[in-house]
Amino acid sequence: MNFFTFILWFILAELLINGIRYIFRLHKIKMWVNIIIIICELLLSFLFAFLVMNAVIGYWPITPFLVALYATLFVDGFIQIIYLLMRIFFKKGKRFVLLTIMSNLSAVIFLTFGMINMQIVKPKYLSYTSSKLENTYRIAFISDMHIGKAQPINRTIKTIQDIKDNNPDFTFIGGDFVDEFTKEEEMKKAIKEFASFPTPVYFIRGNHELTGRIKFEDVEKELAASNIKVVVDEYVTLASDLTLLGRDDLDSKNRKKIEELINPYPSTFLLVIDHQPFDYKNNAKAGMDLQLSGHTHAGQLFPLRMLYSMVVPAYGEYRYNSSILNVSSGASGWYVPFRTEIGCQYEIITLSPVK
Repeated sequence: MNFFTFILWFILAELLINGIRYIFRLHKIKMWVNIIIIICELLLSFLFAFLVMNAVIGYWPITPFLVALYATLFVDGFIQIIYLLMRIFFKKGKRFVLLTIMSNLSAVIFLTFGMINMQIVKPKYLSYTSSKLENTYRIAFISDMHIGKAQPINRTIKTIQDIKDNNPDFTFIGGDFVDEFTKEEEMKKAIKEFASFPTPVYFIRGNHELTGRIKFEDVEKELAASNIKVVVDEYVTLASDLTLLGRDDLDSKNRKKIEELINPYPSTFLLVIDHQPFDYKNNAKAGMDLQLSGHTHAGQLFPLRMLYSMVVPAYGEYRYNSSILNVSSGASGWYVPFRTEIGCQYEIITLSPVK
């Protein structure tokens, strides 16, 4: 139903844009005014994307409409640019029809791409070496699953099964497993799949675990019953040469300062899982070798990744002294089944000794 609802919002947004275009169809608009209109369209689309993805406006029923407006305004703005370059070759009487066809067709293509892109989840394979390691380990990291809204539960289950097929030695769920829209039965289905893993699974909470419709205490009980360990500001020995530090979420009032956490195994390879990537320099002070984070969804809606990258680690690999941070694009998205940035991913990472 979420998919059909979003399509209806999209159709409404297209009707609105077409209606405005129809009203002005007979008016002669000067070139510089047209350019200002195009700039305003693009800026508005970026603003709507930012407001929704950063939950600035909360969870209003009209929020999906703002995402639909983002898509229609974004496409229409670029089509208007192309049209301005092309219109000299077309007769005056056909301009309105041509522009409308170009804009609507491009918007449908953009909608189709964004909705399909949200449903494709691919593994991202990474490898790191360290002199601290004596053995080779294969780990899986998945974050931002946001069960139950942007993807149907069957897609989520398929992703978990794909991770299992990669035979990881350790699996880490990196936060935002549930959110404000997750149903209890969907949460239990996903946990049941992780419980079938023959190797250890660890859970690190994200910001949406703090605000989800399901109390985190209930999520935690279900995880514990399935032998999945929740790690909150705690060091965990994974192997004789490998240690995990699972951080509480940055938005948590109970998150400890890194100085309060004493690593009992400083000579081992330190893997830090911290849902939000913003505090990685402080985590590096604890001697972390590799931090895995999510949270940003790589922007989810273009061009938010580029905007985020100006101030925060938004996606990919970052290095700070001898420490490495890798930010995942996430295995799903938030609220709407629509993604126009880098696709959904989970990470399969090989850690091995230096040869």
